[in-house]
Amino acid sequence: MTPRRPTHARDEGEYDGPEDRAAAVDLHGLAPAFALRRLAQELHACRVRRAPELLVITGRGFGNLAQQPILRGHVETWLRGPEGQRAGARSFTLEARGGALRVRLA
Repeated sequence: MTPRRPTHARDEGEYDGPEDRAAAVDLHGLAPAFALRRLAQELHACRVRRAPELLVITGRGFGNLAQQPILRGHVETWLRGPEGQRAGARSFTLEARGGALRVRLA
């Protein structure tokens, strides 16, 4: 008889496959130009993997001197524009009290 796997929560770091983890990219703390380049790369990777959506973590934007969200505005504008549309972004919604965007892909 083979030992049964415990039914409690998985151990940290255990991974069962691509469907086990949602696609996400953390842009938090990056300069807008670098963040947009990283976002384009991740959107492309999601399309190759046929992921239906991508969680884009931007942070809420209160870590700068002006205490204003900067990165999220750049990301939203890029996603609405032609570059974002070509990358496969169809729509997005705010998540995590404004610290992330859930992007739906084509």
